[in-house]
Amino acid sequence: MKKLSKLFNNPLLLLIIFAAVWIGTRDFFYLTYAIMGLVTIQVALEKLADGSVSKPLFISWCLLMPLGLVTIVLRDPVFLQWKFSIVHWLFGLILIISHVYKGPVLLKTLLNQMGPEMQSVPVKAQSNVTYFAGYFLILVGFINLYFIYFTSLDTWVNFKIYGVTILNLVMTTLAIVYLVKKTSKEATKT
Repeated sequence: MKKLSKLFNNPLLLLIIFAAVWIGTRDFFYLTYAIMGLVTIQVALEKLADGSVSKPLFISWCLLMPLGLVTIVLRDPVFLQWKFSIVHWLFGLILIISHVYKGPVLLKTLLNQMGPEMQSVPVKAQSNVTYFAGYFLILVGFINLYFIYFTSLDTWVNFKIYGVTILNLVMTTLAIVYLVKKTSKEATKT
């Protein structure tokens, strides 16, 4: 069950399903059904496999279900399009606020999974990357609004599939390069 849960909870799978349904149907309502179904399966599998559901997935699902339902009932994609901005703003604010109020350093958990060399990243560098990631997520939420209101639905979907993927890769690459540079400097000092 854990392997199946990991397979379904891969963010790349959601992107592939999103792209495949859109390219295959060009129907936002089929896309909405597909996303709602897949994320519900993700939640159920994670609950069955681990006994609980991760907070990011649960928050996303809690926003997706009512906004997806309103999108379908009112036949207006803007509700589901807004979900993307809301999730990005929430996660950005969570990163920033938890860091400001000295909550758990969420980045530290990720760094621990990347290997022993990343565990020696200076606290100041972790702080900088946490703020960078938080503000980046908030910015992407606002960029999404631009694509919702000033472009076509087709352009918004392309932004969601390709633009956000590229933005995330650039942000992640910049963060990793910065962290490696800071870790290397720290290692040469000792």
